[in-house]
Amino acid sequence: MLCLRIMKDMRHYLEDLRQNYPEEFVKISEPVSHEYEITAVWKMFERKGNPVLFFEKVHGYDMPVVANIFGSRARVARMIGSDVWNFYDKWLERTRAGVEPEYVSTGPVKEVKYFSNDVDLSILPALKFFVEDGGRYITAGIVVANHPETGEVNLSYARLMVKDRNKLGVSIHSRGNLWRYFNRAIELGRPWLNVAVIIGCHPTLYLAAATRTTDEYKLAGALCSEPVKLVKCETNEVYVPYNAEIVLEGRILTNVYEDEGPFSEYTGYVSGRSTRNVMAIDCITHRMNPIFQTIIPTNSSEHLLLGGLPMQANVYKKLKESIPEVRSINFPVWGTHLVAILSVDKEWKEGVQIRAAMLLMGANPYVKYVILVDDDIDVFDEMQVLWAVATRSQPDRCIHLFPITDGNMLDPSQEKAGFTSRAVIDATSPPHWKNAQVNVPSLPRDVVEKVQKMFK
Repeated sequence: MLCLRIMKDMRHYLEDLRQNYPEEFVKISEPVSHEYEITAVWKMFERKGNPVLFFEKVHGYDMPVVANIFGSRARVARMIGSDVWNFYDKWLERTRAGVEPEYVSTGPVKEVKYFSNDVDLSILPALKFFVEDGGRYITAGIVVANHPETGEVNLSYARLMVKDRNKLGVSIHSRGNLWRYFNRAIELGRPWLNVAVIIGCHPTLYLAAATRTTDEYKLAGALCSEPVKLVKCETNEVYVPYNAEIVLEGRILTNVYEDEGPFSEYTGYVSGRSTRNVMAIDCITHRMNPIFQTIIPTNSSEHLLLGGLPMQANVYKKLKESIPEVRSINFPVWGTHLVAILSVDKEWKEGVQIRAAMLLMGANPYVKYVILVDDDIDVFDEMQVLWAVATRSQPDRCIHLFPITDGNMLDPSQEKAGFTSRAVIDATSPPHWKNAQVNVPSLPRDVVEKVQKMFK
């Protein structure tokens, strides 16, 4: 199992992946355009195992582009030394206590520096992914900001559209900690909020940045069992990984707003929703021969797994703490955060499965469909799940509807944005099975193990 226990960088990760899982690493030597062609290549490989894609040559740019690092659930699980079935438990085990970052004076990210009039975002092969996109986007940018009063550090994601040589259009519509910091800067009368944008770093840092928390540097260190090494920016007090590929240093302006978008969002639809913020870029630093990382947007596996798995681990924790009968949970990629499959052991407590579903919907407002199954069903095997729905549920008594509540703003099926109804499909074994002979065919365990050894 590939387990990156040492906090190295993206380059080491890619090399380890290439050596240990060559089928998951595809190098494209043919030159491609930054407009649409990388998306088209990803679309083709999405049906062929969703490997990491390394584009050696992009027309008009000196930097190679890497995409789809988070495109596989198994690959993401290995990043923290786990497998698909134990990801949430491993995440919770690793993150019980944070690991403080280590501060250093310099690092590879300082090898090349551009200031003032030399700052030019056009050196970056930012992509236009789809025809409907409002422009070229930096999608693998982790935004680092400090609370303007307390200094609390937060890492998060925002839409970043290239608008000029030193200007990005920004949308902070997730309304997380960055939004809170920005609005506090406005309340304090500050003209801007200092930030940095990290492009290309160790994968666990990307996973940490996807959580709804603060001190993500400590969280990333916990995931890797080693401190993240940080270096101070050149033009502000923000700290960034010393071995990042590229860092943009800038300011989100508190009194300037411009149009941004539209963009292809994770539900698989184009959205024009935007907070219309502007980021002025004061400095660019990068490694020698940097690699430009991008995250495939829309409802790609990469977008949904990176954005979902870390937050879902926290939902799993809440469920297990309240209802020990919960066994496993899966937010399938095709459900775009709106569907969850939950397995529950209800042998000794009929009805506990409905309570678990209600708690899940309360803990994660994005979910509008919960499919409940017994613990003999693998929640990651969707054929098994659909078989359970088909053979263990009756529509008149197993589909439970819940009235309109607040929900996901990006769900296009809503009549009123941000408000949704919900449904629970109870595909657990019906109560009358306890007194009936309803059996599933089985094989002797020793025979199964023997055959598995034969065909290893």
